[in-house]
Amino acid sequence: MVDIARDVPPSPAPARRQYVAAGERCRIRRFTRRDVDRWLAWPRHPNPLYSPYNPPQMSGSLADAWYDDLIRRQAQMPFAVDDESGAMIGRIFLRFVNRVERRSVLGIDFDPRYVGQGYGTEALRAFLVYYFGELGFRQMLLSVAAYNIRARRSYERCGFRYLSTHWERLRIDADVLRDERYADIRPLFRRVRTGVEALFHTMEVRAKERSRPS
Repeated sequence: MVDIARDVPPSPAPARRQYVAAGERCRIRRFTRRDVDRWLAWPRHPNPLYSPYNPPQMSGSLADAWYDDLIRRQAQMPFAVDDESGAMIGRIFLRFVNRVERRSVLGIDFDPRYVGQGYGTEALRAFLVYYFGELGFRQMLLSVAAYNIRARRSYERCGFRYLSTHWERLRIDADVLRDERYADIRPLFRRVRTGVEALFHTMEVRAKERSRPS
């Protein structure tokens, strides 16, 4: 009698995720092709002002091409943020990476279900230790919408300072220049020939500034 169980090779154990940084409630690792599908499954932001952060609609070969373009042509460095259970709740990505000057531009977004709970600040603080430490960068830049008060406060808590302001074309699912719900922030938008622009802040943090005693 053949021992079937003995002849069948055991299933390989699932690969353990390699984390590069960690906070109390979250951990950060490299962003993979499978994470694209996890990101695309996030729900949409309930506030139309944050519709630019909604994942695009794509699947299959389009998602493959999107990831390949991100890594190869754009040469971005993407990372995933997992919560305590291992669910991917956020993305951190480095754009315009300049190895010579040791700087890059930050991009970050989170699953709307986890926004406003401190995960973004916690994850960014942990990532900055890795960024200025093991990765060896000296400066991080970012651009944030002036109306995104929550994000601006998070960056301030992480040590970022303001450098300048500029206007950017914005495509959002809301008429901020007419809807009375946005009357308080209306001065942060303007209509131009090509559409609506929003005021943005450029911010930075440097390694030497983070090492100073608070």
